[in-house]
Amino acid sequence: MQAMLGAIVMLALMGWLYTKLIGLKPTAEFIGAGLVIAWCLEDFGVHTGLIFGPYYFTHLMGPKIDVIPVAIPCMWVFSMMMIWVMVNLFLDRTPLPTNHSNFRIIFGAIIEALLLTTFDLNGDPVSVHNHMWVWPTGGPYFGVPLHNYVGWFTVALITFLVHGYLFRHDNQKAIIELDTRFKQRLSILPIILYGVMNLPYIFVDFKGILGLLTIYFAGIPFLVALWIWGKWYFTQQH
Repeated sequence: MQAMLGAIVMLALMGWLYTKLIGLKPTAEFIGAGLVIAWCLEDFGVHTGLIFGPYYFTHLMGPKIDVIPVAIPCMWVFSMMMIWVMVNLFLDRTPLPTNHSNFRIIFGAIIEALLLTTFDLNGDPVSVHNHMWVWPTGGPYFGVPLHNYVGWFTVALITFLVHGYLFRHDNQKAIIELDTRFKQRLSILPIILYGVMNLPYIFVDFKGILGLLTIYFAGIPFLVALWIWGKWYFTQQH
């Protein structure tokens, strides 16, 4: 139950934030499409073992719809919402994308999917250790099959592509921009949340491989995004 409540609260926070940044309709599309895609592919994955490998969720994840805990699609979506802002900064030097070409949407979705997949390099081993979900056949990466990370990349790529084209459509109808200082300041929150969520993993295994992976695969993107955001923000004040 705690996992479900925590995931819902985080998604609600990101939903509120995105409503302020890009408006209600684009936010509803991002959340709605993300929840549907994540639930459908997770459900298919649990029943078939084809996407993430053979696995199942335990009772510790809380209430389920069929075999998928309510918390799981919520976790997918709010994680994606954090990373979307960061990748926009990497590619366009702004929290919101300025380029909506096919190449930019596809290339951006690939980078976003890769960053989300690295986000799970710690999440899955720790969750398996805490018995939140189980791979009966195990795997070479702390009991997690490598197949799982192919699945993560695939699900994330599909969702980010859908969001990229939906957002381009919304932006063509009404230009969506951070036109007030309040919105500009709010746009740092996804970066801060990304850093806060990754920080505990460093201390879970500070002297081991999980701690080092967090520093390299999460710490570096966090610091780079923060630096680019700072440069962007101060240019907006002149």
